[in-house]
Amino acid sequence: MSLKAIFLSALTASAFMTGAASAAVIGIESDCGGTGTGLTGSSFSCSSDANRNDTGNIEIFEDGTGAGDDDFFSLGLGGTLVVEFDPTFQGPAIVIEITNASGSAQHQEAVEIFGSNDGITFTSLGIADNQSGVNDGTRGVSTSLSFAGTFAFLGFRDISQSFFAGTSSTDGFDIDAISVNSVTPVPLPASALLLLAGVGGLGALRARRKS
Repeated sequence: MSLKAIFLSALTASAFMTGAASAAVIGIESDCGGTGTGLTGSSFSCSSDANRNDTGNIEIFEDGTGAGDDDFFSLGLGGTLVVEFDPTFQGPAIVIEITNASGSAQHQEAVEIFGSNDGITFTSLGIADNQSGVNDGTRGVSTSLSFAGTFAFLGFRDISQSFFAGTSSTDGFDIDAISVNSVTPVPLPASALLLLAGVGGLGALRARRKS
């Protein structure tokens, strides 16, 4: 293996490591807007408004910042949503709920939030509702959850009817925006990449000499 080949191998490895560090949402599933999720309950009731069943209305931020807009997705009463991230994320996670200018006394809504690394086993991270979060006074209520560990999946299950016995909500918790903190893999330093490529090159040279 020539020095040129070793150098090109190092460049290829470096590019691979750089690409792997890019944060991305790689999947969204829901009971009311997709294929169902690992959080699916025994029953759920989706919104009668088709636009509210569009998961594309959710703004997702992976740098721990960001704010919502006036488009949102309704979980449906008892409905669920799961978002898959790559790379993984850590706390705190922020969810912004549409509240029609303020926390409505009639349409009380709540959601339990979960984390998972396999999309099958979910760990409860906490509860958010539109009565006790931080109200921006014009659009929605923001709730921040702090938790330990890293996860690849963030899940939401509407619990409006069990959390608020007298709620008149008809389509569950309305998600405007979600924010997490992506955990970027630490790339190998250039010297380590060159060393790995060099070791591979030496192995190839030895094999050639033996043959």
